[in-house]
Amino acid sequence: MLRYLSFLLIFIHNQVSIVAKTTSACGVPVVSDRIVGGTDSKKGEWPWQISLTYKNDFLCGGSLIADSWVLTAAHCFDSLEVSYYNVYLGAHQLSALGNSTVTRGVKRIIKHPDFQYEGSSGDIALIELEKPVTFTPYILPVCLPSHNVQFAAGSMCWVTGWGNIQAGAPLSSPKTLQKAEVGIIDRSSCETMYKSSLGYSTGVDFIQKDMVCAGYKEGQVDACQGDSGGPLVFNVNNVWLQLGIVSWGFGCAEPDRPGVYTKVQFYQDWLKTNVPLLMFSEGGPSAGSSGVASTTMSETESMTMSNSIAFSLSPSTISTVLGVNETKTIDNEAQIHSCSLFTVALNFFIYLSIRFFA
Repeated sequence: MLRYLSFLLIFIHNQVSIVAKTTSACGVPVVSDRIVGGTDSKKGEWPWQISLTYKNDFLCGGSLIADSWVLTAAHCFDSLEVSYYNVYLGAHQLSALGNSTVTRGVKRIIKHPDFQYEGSSGDIALIELEKPVTFTPYILPVCLPSHNVQFAAGSMCWVTGWGNIQAGAPLSSPKTLQKAEVGIIDRSSCETMYKSSLGYSTGVDFIQKDMVCAGYKEGQVDACQGDSGGPLVFNVNNVWLQLGIVSWGFGCAEPDRPGVYTKVQFYQDWLKTNVPLLMFSEGGPSAGSSGVASTTMSETESMTMSNSIAFSLSPSTISTVLGVNETKTIDNEAQIHSCSLFTVALNFFIYLSIRFFA
């Protein structure tokens, strides 16, 4: 029995190491280094960016947040007929989709119930893909910020998309993904800018508490039509967190009319309700020794595998089995669901072995 157990522990250690090496943390692109006033991005620089099409025409942007889930804007959906939509992941140039691009149909669209019209609160939606994607250097999820992460006014963020390069001027072929750096503007200042530029003094509140503004007082750099639903991201010690979702604005890159984004943190509870195993990060400060943002699990975290086998592993038990002093963490539910059938079977075998021989 002891001989078998020793062999089993060595086998488990080796296989868990293999699995660990094939998983990827959120918010860490392999490549590191239009949107009005933007520049071409590098291939793989923003691997969470997706392209959403409606009846085969480009419609909106969005961001991959797990292997089966995309975050985007509610105003992108006039229809909830899923057969009309497709999601393109790993794309860089829309006119020249390469081998890195993967297409998925849509299984379900979940719009926030508070959304009423473009410019209103609740401009957030989830897309569940027909089947999970496998992570590659060009397809990776972005991290979502926990409530503890602070984004101060003046902090610099990046917005990405394939939208117009100015009002009424579509991005030209080969339609390379654009990026632009914009600064966060506090809510009060943004409200004042909009009221002043639009001729309002009182009686109208443009910037709601679930919104965040980013751009410049003088304009010149902004998201535009077609960028809707795309991510506004913020770098925390080399880990990218999604602060906002491209929502609305008056014109594109006009003075005193910065871009307005849906604040992702505001909808953390709603996101957790619809994607229960979705995790939130504080970025680099909570990183492990590798410098990659990590998310720890509760002492006993239940996960449902892609073949519907449910199992539960205690981090302390895993630590004992692996012969290490520190608890090994699993990055997120997305990596679990992207396991191959072999890995699923392996993990179930590990679970049974730990149950009967630990």
